[in-house]
Amino acid sequence: MNARAARRWMLGTLPAVLAAAGCSPSFEPYNRLTSLRVLAIRSEPVAPAPGETTTIDAKVYTPDGQPPGYAWSWCPFATAAGAPCPLTEEQATALAGVPISYDLGTGPAASFTNTIPPAALDMLCAGLPGAPAPDCTDGFPIQIQLAVTTSDDEVRAVRPLRLRFRPTDQANQNPSIGGLYALVDGAMPALDGTPVLPRHQKTTIGVAIARDQSELYAGKDDAGNPAEIYERLNMSWFVESGDTDHQRTTFIDGRVTLESASQVEWTPALARDYAPAVSKVIVVIRDDRQGNGWIDGAATLEPAP
Repeated sequence: MNARAARRWMLGTLPAVLAAAGCSPSFEPYNRLTSLRVLAIRSEPVAPAPGETTTIDAKVYTPDGQPPGYAWSWCPFATAAGAPCPLTEEQATALAGVPISYDLGTGPAASFTNTIPPAALDMLCAGLPGAPAPDCTDGFPIQIQLAVTTSDDEVRAVRPLRLRFRPTDQANQNPSIGGLYALVDGAMPALDGTPVLPRHQKTTIGVAIARDQSELYAGKDDAGNPAEIYERLNMSWFVESGDTDHQRTTFIDGRVTLESASQVEWTPALARDYAPAVSKVIVVIRDDRQGNGWIDGAATLEPAP
C-alpha cells in the first residue's frame, strides 16, 4: 500500500476506531470538500436494455478548480476500486460470444452499449463454477470503474451498472433536483453565489425536488415480501466550509416527508478556519435503484468573524 492509499485508508477507518474508543475525533467530516473527490457516477439511461447505449458521467470535485483527467473502464464482476478485472477481455469475449473491450475512454463522459447477448447474461446470472451467483434483479450487474487524476492527486471509484436483458427487468429514471436555495429573512434566494450568509451561524438550505422523482416500482417491503413501493431518495450534502447538521437525509414514503428530507442547517466556518469569501455547495440525490443526479451551488460568506 503506497502512502496516498494508506492515508485514504486511515481517513476511512479512523472515525470508527475513535468512536469505539470514546475519543473526540479531529478528522474532517465526510461531507466537507477539501480534496479531490468523486461524489457520484451517473448513467443515462440508468440500466440499458439490449442494444441500448448509456452515457456515463461523474460529479467530480477539485479543490482548486483545475480540470481533472479521466480514465473509464468496466468489468463484468465487482472488484475493489483500482483492482484489475478478474476476467480478461479474451475470456469475456469467449463467454459473451461478441468482442469485448473494457476500455471506455478518457473523456469527461463515457458511453457503454449493451451488446452482450441476453443468453450470455442469463448464463452469467446462473453463476460460474466456484463463484456465487450475482444478484440479477432487474439486470446483470457489471461494474463501471473510474480513475480521476490532477497534477498532484488521484482517486478511483466504482459503481454497478445493470444490463437489462429480460422483458421483466424494470427500467429506472435518474432523479433530479430542481433548485438549491437558502432561507434568508423569509425569502428563498438561489444558492448561486449571490446570497451573503453569516459565518458561524445556522442557515437553512434546501433543494426543490418534485414528488414524482420517487418512482413506484415492484420491489420488496421492509419484511422482504414482494410489494409495489416508492423509491427512497437519499440526499448527500457537501460543503467547502463548516458543517451541516445532517450529512445525509432520506425521503421514505409514509415515514419521512420530502419536505423534511429536503432541508438541512448549514453553519459556515469562521474566517480563521475558512478564509475564502465563497463556499461551494453540492447536493447529490440517489434513489435505491442506482439512479442519481446532483446540483451545484455557492454562497458568499460574510467577511467576519
